[in-house]
Amino acid sequence: MTRSNLLAITSAALVLVLASPALAAEESARFDQALRPLVEHYLKMQAALAQDSDRGVAEAARAIEKLAAGLPAVKGPAAARYAALGPKLRAAAGKVAAAKDLAARREAFKELSRSFVSWTVLSKPRDLNVVVCSMAKAPWLQRSSTIANPYYGSKMLRCGEIVSGPDKGKSDGHMKK
Repeated sequence: MTRSNLLAITSAALVLVLASPALAAEESARFDQALRPLVEHYLKMQAALAQDSDRGVAEAARAIEKLAAGLPAVKGPAAARYAALGPKLRAAAGKVAAAKDLAARREAFKELSRSFVSWTVLSKPRDLNVVVCSMAKAPWLQRSSTIANPYYGSKMLRCGEIVSGPDKGKSDGHMKK
């Protein structure tokens, strides 16, 4: 092998190695974009449950279940974690949709929320807060810094603490620091 051939092969390999993170970032951005409609359905569910209502919750859960089946694959170091999200979202959304009453929907919503929170760890969306209720032992996502607890609704609407997201530490919930 000539020196120029070796240099060309080495250069090509280096381009592939350097391009891999950019390619993985592009693929994860595509995944994030595909997940956004699911997030919007999720936020409708969160708001309804916080208002002690399950109006529209089953429909939103069925939409998430359907849309989760079409999430794109992601390559790179976190590929397996991204790949696991679709099936987890589908299964959890199915449980929310099948729940028979508000209490059961809230319980099923915990699993769905955990899957969405897993995504925020990977993608770090700039417009969503991760809130945790120590009483429910469960997280959820919301946009506002005004805590709206979907697990307890009016009984403990402000129970929670924003643990990550744009409003971390700005929470108006009773657990604010």
